[in-house]
Amino acid sequence: MRPIDVIEDEMRQPSVFKDESKLSIDYIPPTLPHRENELRTLTRMFRGVLSKPGSMSVRVVITGKIGTGKTAITKLFGSKVERYAKEKGINLSYIHVNCRLERTEYLILRSIVSRFIPNLPGRGLSPEELFKILMFKLEQEGLNLIITLDEADFLIRSSSSDLIYKLTRAVDDRLNPKQRISLIFVVRDTEYRYLLDSSTLSTLQHNLIRLSKYSYEELLDIIKARVEEAFFDGVVGEEAMKLVAEIASKNGDARYALELIWRAGKIAEFSRVYKITPEHVRQAQSEIHPMVRKENLCFLSKPQKVFLLSIARALKKSDRAYVTFGEVESIYKVTCEEYGLKARKHTQLWEYLKIIEETGLVSLRLSGKGIKGRTTLITLEEIPAKTLENELIRLLEGGDKVESYEYI
Repeated sequence: MRPIDVIEDEMRQPSVFKDESKLSIDYIPPTLPHRENELRTLTRMFRGVLSKPGSMSVRVVITGKIGTGKTAITKLFGSKVERYAKEKGINLSYIHVNCRLERTEYLILRSIVSRFIPNLPGRGLSPEELFKILMFKLEQEGLNLIITLDEADFLIRSSSSDLIYKLTRAVDDRLNPKQRISLIFVVRDTEYRYLLDSSTLSTLQHNLIRLSKYSYEELLDIIKARVEEAFFDGVVGEEAMKLVAEIASKNGDARYALELIWRAGKIAEFSRVYKITPEHVRQAQSEIHPMVRKENLCFLSKPQKVFLLSIARALKKSDRAYVTFGEVESIYKVTCEEYGLKARKHTQLWEYLKIIEETGLVSLRLSGKGIKGRTTLITLEEIPAKTLENELIRLLEGGDKVESYEYI
């Protein structure tokens, strides 16, 4: 059979999905079950910005574990605020920037400025110049911004954290200036407080929204709502949805729940079965792991993937629960040769380790009895080292691109 015939044959087959994009992590539903109160609180915090634009600047920190709805809340808030501003004739825009994708001060500022200047030159502008262009544009057009810095942990841990100071103190040198920029910082935990200088921290610690993990009942409501959007009627059985909620409730992670139900749907579809059962969910669970997911690995650079691969290999080789940083470094040098990379220095590897820890892929602790001196111990608490090794090899050998619906 010709390749084109295979494609045509597959496209003629019936599908369980009405619109599978509704299960994507990029999709933001019109309502967020069990996050209505937090959305209302966020709106209340920005009431002054909306009622008297330019009179004040608001800074909010939203914190919570993976899959608790941090990104969804901010994006839904942003879309509703822009619609409200348009209806009321308020010159206000919302911008959402992922700091793991836009890793430097330059890339973040470029992402913001390009919203207003689409043909911005690709090179030749410094971060300072981009910031001046942004401030000039806001004053020239009387524009107000609400900027969300998602995954701000990555920005704060880097030298680019100076950008936070610039954004929060943009008009401090003026008398009674218009306050054009308000900020939302999305972080996984509140450790960021120990990495900022006191003057910057003082502008962030007043408005804090903590998102707790979802319970079984909450996850079941979320799954039912998303199933209604994504699948044809009657395709997903009640017992299958309950099992997904039960599995995902161990981490309180809605993203994992949606990945499970998507994968279960694919398994059923591949088998030419058009009713999703608990068995499909169990098979989906065996194929994906809550801590090894597309988003966690695709954001890592190639050198970081190679270092994480070295961690997996060190743990697979050891019969202990933890390995030392030194043991990983030894294997890392060999792994770099395998992939034709120049081995990074110790300080750079330490930065890689902290970035990887932020993804939840590894856990760290200081050594205790039985190990001479004080050293950092590394483990994979919930991920089989062999599983992680295989996935990293696949990514490294196949390139860094991960398709939008490829869940690993």
